[in-house]
Amino acid sequence: MNTQGTPIALPLRIWLAVEVLFGIGAVLAVGVAPAETKTNFAWTIQPVVMAAVLGAFYASSALLFLLPLFAKRWEMIRVMILPTAVFATVQLIATVLHWDKFSIGTTPFYVWFASYLLPPPIFVAAYAWHQRRAAPQNDQPDSPLPAWLRWIFIIGGSFLAISALIVFIFPNVLIPSFPWKLTPLTARSLCGWIMILGVLMIGMVRENDKARVRLGTPILFLLLPTLFIQLTRFPNEVDWANPILWLGFVLTTIIGLCGLYLAMGSWRESLN
Repeated sequence: MNTQGTPIALPLRIWLAVEVLFGIGAVLAVGVAPAETKTNFAWTIQPVVMAAVLGAFYASSALLFLLPLFAKRWEMIRVMILPTAVFATVQLIATVLHWDKFSIGTTPFYVWFASYLLPPPIFVAAYAWHQRRAAPQNDQPDSPLPAWLRWIFIIGGSFLAISALIVFIFPNVLIPSFPWKLTPLTARSLCGWIMILGVLMIGMVRENDKARVRLGTPILFLLLPTLFIQLTRFPNEVDWANPILWLGFVLTTIIGLCGLYLAMGSWRESLN
């Protein structure tokens, strides 16, 4: 394994620490107390299971921001940077489109708005800055992803990203057939999470190195159990016979198994 790499700049490390704080706030608000979004979140989310599901996404993604704080090389965290910028951009556009639905003037709203207004330019600038300093030889894969996994991620990631984009533009495509009540705002917010999964999977194929994608795997294998836990907290609000729900379970199971496969190996190698 090539241990020579591009050092992670201090400003990016500081911003990742800020992102951890944003994430902790979101997990506590919609993950732990999804019934209290009227007072503890940027907008009131109904039904409560929708808030709980968003909380599951925040919880499963927490390590995406925590682990890079301990990484030493840019190449080990690069795969997560642009997907996060895309996600934040989607949430920011959703905020602008549904401005009247937010609790403007409250502390939770200001935290929400800052957490999606600032990341896109910061992450894109960090990506460009680090890439200009990265040596081409550091991009050569030492442990390439197997062909079967690359195809799963190309097909699955493209499906998720394109589907999320379509629903974001036309939320009424999904709203009538979803297993619980959606609004255009909650549908678009959910699309942001689906899109980050798709873009991350495609980015892992581009990196094509197990060590360089390992720190991005927790969201892949933690998503299914966290979603299941949150859904079972509010079972009466879920249509358990809905085919979209079971399609989601199948997809997250496949993604989770692939994530576990990529997570196997030396985590020290990915951090050092």
